[in-house]
Amino acid sequence: MKKITPRINEKSEEFFKTNFKSVNSGAEYLLESIPAVARIYAGYQLKGKFTADELKLIIDVMNGTMLTAQFAGQHLLPNVQDGIALDHLDEKWEIDADKLKEKIKSLSIPDIFFLEIWIQGFWQQNTESGVELEKYIEELKEEK
Repeated sequence: MKKITPRINEKSEEFFKTNFKSVNSGAEYLLESIPAVARIYAGYQLKGKFTADELKLIIDVMNGTMLTAQFAGQHLLPNVQDGIALDHLDEKWEIDADKLKEKIKSLSIPDIFFLEIWIQGFWQQNTESGVELEKYIEELKEEK
């Protein structure tokens, strides 16, 4: 098992002390749980919520976005709104901008949190191995 030493702020430390036997056990539990929970979100919670072109737009707008813990689950909508207003990405990807924004607004913060991680995964894998966009979106796209 790989040993890492993440830093946490005082709020996180207090959260772990309040909810777990120790800060370390809480951090380990959460870090080890995320991949399993992310898999569930991709497989059940988020699958079929977006069309292929909507997924392409949201991946497009998140290119270069640095996810920050204090805004977890809150990066996507502002990026989509800016991408549509400033870069006309709704026209590029031929989607209904208002419908996409409403879909995103209807999601919970955990839904968006895991969607943001999924999007980050595309950009990470694209950088490392050149993953194809069409192939990547297969797991989440709406079935026709």
